Amino acid sequence: MPLALLAYYLLGRINHRAAELSLVVSSLIFYAWWNPPFLLILMSSIAFNYSISHWITRNEGFDLRQSAILALGIITNLAVLIYYKYLFALMGFLDSIGVTSLKLDPVILPLGISFYTFTQIGYLVDCRQGMAKERGLLDYCLFVTFFPHLIAGPILHHREIMPQFAKSETYRVSRRNMAIGLTIFIIGLAKKVLIADSLSQVSGAGFDAPGTLGLIPSWLTALSFSLQIYFDFSGYSDMAIGLAYMFNIRFPLNFNSPYKARNIIDFWQRWHMTLTRYLTLYLYNPMAIWVTRRRIARGAPILTRDSKTVGGFVTMIAIPTLITIVLAGVWHGAGLTFLIFGLLHGLYLIVNHAWRTFAPARMRQDPKGRVALTATVIVQVLLTYLVVLVAQVFFRAGTVGDATALLAGMIGLHAGGAFAGWGYNFGSESQSILRIAAFFGMAWFLPNTQQIMAKFPAALGQIAANRYRLLEWMPDLKWAVSMGLAAGLAIANLSQHSEFLYFQF
Repeated sequence: MPLALLAYYLLGRINHRAAELSLVVSSLIFYAWWNPPFLLILMSSIAFNYSISHWITRNEGFDLRQSAILALGIITNLAVLIYYKYLFALMGFLDSIGVTSLKLDPVILPLGISFYTFTQIGYLVDCRQGMAKERGLLDYCLFVTFFPHLIAGPILHHREIMPQFAKSETYRVSRRNMAIGLTIFIIGLAKKVLIADSLSQVSGAGFDAPGTLGLIPSWLTALSFSLQIYFDFSGYSDMAIGLAYMFNIRFPLNFNSPYKARNIIDFWQRWHMTLTRYLTLYLYNPMAIWVTRRRIARGAPILTRDSKTVGGFVTMIAIPTLITIVLAGVWHGAGLTFLIFGLLHGLYLIVNHAWRTFAPARMRQDPKGRVALTATVIVQVLLTYLVVLVAQVFFRAGTVGDATALLAGMIGLHAGGAFAGWGYNFGSESQSILRIAAFFGMAWFLPNTQQIMAKFPAALGQIAANRYRLLEWMPDLKWAVSMGLAAGLAIANLSQHSEFLYFQF
């Protein structure tokens, strides 16, 4: 990273294109470091999609031809993704149920393939709609490969990133941005190393033998993983924003305290925010438009009030929502567990939308009294978290049987008592409980990173104000010492290999 920054800013004083090229080279080296052969797949994907984008723009005015070219691009991208991500799991499943005896040796999933594939599909769609300006190959490579987002997002839109690289001030060193970016990066690193990784042993041990766990160990397993994925992805998102800001680039928000959500709709507007935006823009909205056109063709009403009928709600809201979220679940990985994860969240969202659509207005309004409002918020947050937790069990479990076994343990259906499996998997009862309670306190009651940095925003997007003045970052000695200590602790604990949980998506 220091070498990448040095090359970028030194060349930026001479020639902006040279600085961009150095950043592309740095990003490709970064990507190849884990497994060099995967660089060929990334470069082939870039070359193919760049060619398709040019083909689309050169056929402007020929709608059918453009649509056919776009279809070719999307099908090819999805075929590559399916080959690496789903084919071997599917063949294994078919073999297990006796449909076929063909066995394929699984391949290692190329790093970040889901993210850079989705990024490029979105770009092709925008080219077809005339929303993307034709760019040179260097600009396109920089958009796709810029290393802070290459591995696990955020999923970028060219209109919010590439104009920033067109500004001359982007290539001038800013001590302010460097300090802010480094602070955000350190906070994210500390979340990952000091919190998320410290929970991995507990959650991993529990999910390795879910059928042996009693009530308490089952809950601690689920809660540990829930906090692990929270701080893991929160830490990654912070690190991506911090890294980009050190290059004077602002990324969109991708994580905004989702466990504070009061309903599941709000949860998906806070968790993996750029994925939600992407699915809404490129999947849900086209389906909703198609449904609307179909209703018009057969003379059915399409006014807003018509979605409040059962038939209108099902066709205009429920079905597009379910398809979108199920595909989002499958996007996370192959296997029935991810399908069930998507189905659960799809059903949660349908119920939430149905409540907003059909429940009387007085039942949907917040109570007036302060005590009643506080109690309502607590109940809503806990209920939302509980249903998310159930889905997360399927997200983490190796099989559906493991997930149902853990859920059975969480409702006390396993023999052996409430603490069965405790000593083997968890060690100190009080230490595990106190640590989990402390981390939940951080997630629920403390400001998030972007709120801490609210006076020096480094990300695109709006966040709630920080209510705690003592936790507002300032470029002073107190924060310098604090961040130095956090960085030292994080680096000292980098003793074992631990990927991000979104590493293989």
